[in-house]
Amino acid sequence: MKLTEKQENILNILKDNFAEGAFAEEVITKTEGLTIASVRATLSSLATKGLATKEKAEFDGKMKTRFTAKTVDAE
Repeated sequence: MKLTEKQENILNILKDNFAEGAFAEEVITKTEGLTIASVRATLSSLATKGLATKEKAEFDGKMKTRFTAKTVDAE
């Protein structure tokens, strides 16, 4: 499966730092030069490709989407 450089980077961050899943607001702390909207869109695209799961959960008092990397080879 072909991934963009940004998708690969975000997927690796999710796998390496957030084994139990993370919200876009948490993932962005491990990136440089990206916006929260960009990180959220990239995480959603990974879920669409079947490389991550998503579920609604509470974050900072609001219901947001938590993404978890699947244990699948992305290549």
